[in-house]
Amino acid sequence: MDDFDGSDHPWWEESDPERAHQKYLGVHGSDTNRSKIAITERLLGGYNFAGKSVLEYGCGGGYFTIWMAKRGAHVLAIEKNPNAIGAVNFYAAKERVADRIRVMEGDAVRDAVDGQYDFIFAKDLVEHLDDDGQFFRRLGEQLKRGGHAYLATQNDHSLNYLIEGTYERRYRGNVQWHGWDKTHVRFYNAPRLARRMRAVGIVPERWGSSYLVPWRIVTKRLTGRVRPWTGWTYLDLTLGTTRPFAKWGWSIMVVGCKEG
Repeated sequence: MDDFDGSDHPWWEESDPERAHQKYLGVHGSDTNRSKIAITERLLGGYNFAGKSVLEYGCGGGYFTIWMAKRGAHVLAIEKNPNAIGAVNFYAAKERVADRIRVMEGDAVRDAVDGQYDFIFAKDLVEHLDDDGQFFRRLGEQLKRGGHAYLATQNDHSLNYLIEGTYERRYRGNVQWHGWDKTHVRFYNAPRLARRMRAVGIVPERWGSSYLVPWRIVTKRLTGRVRPWTGWTYLDLTLGTTRPFAKWGWSIMVVGCKEG
């Protein structure tokens, strides 16, 4: 998730599933996350999930777990945080799709998952992994021929990286800065993602981006506080899946197909 919840009690530390779910949806209501969700839904909108098997790595609170299940998919979600698992199961019961969702506690690199799947979904995951090479190899092995994969991560070929990254690394001396979430270990970009996917037989087909204009840091530095504006979201929604902007946002998304 882009809007990292740095509060004293973020949603993933809530042991009560209902409270964790409510906090999770609250974070997803932010301006940056609403744009990212909308672009993701646009990228996935043409895919027929009915009856398809989906493997989701790092499902968090389950927004897209539920989204895909409501469209007929059978989703196996892998998540290492037990509080998040509780939130997903609560959400699935609330939306009456619990029969199409199974959530397992596990690690995307360490724990193997049997079988092959029609669709693999990994949103905001790869930038957290110490060994992303193992993950990409597994991605190629677990995706059926003709199946599709969705990846989303943060992009160092973006205007926000140029501005905020320069500020953090040069001005503040934070040379280990990897974005808004301190658990990130690397950045990606469209060429790098394409190479990693093609190396395991997955051909990128559609790209999307959000947070094209780094309004948070710009407005804060110019006016002293962050100033949301519906125009920023409008720019994302207008240009986020249009070349060349689809590869230029702070959040970059790609859907690829495994060669048959």
